[in-house]
Amino acid sequence: MKTAEWICTNCGVTNRKLVATDVVETKDKCVTCRAKHQVAEGSRPVRWSATALK
Repeated sequence: MKTAEWICTNCGVTNRKLVATDVVETKDKCVTCRAKHQVAEGSRPVRWSATALK
């Protein structure tokens, strides 16, 4: 398991999700504003990039 840490593009809050080791992309909701995001592994092992979903 590994931690996917990402920043909400809507409200700027840092979010974390525990994912399997082989996962490179997932979907998640912000814990504060509940905005849905597509989250993809970035160049840094913990900080992932997030794109808001409509």
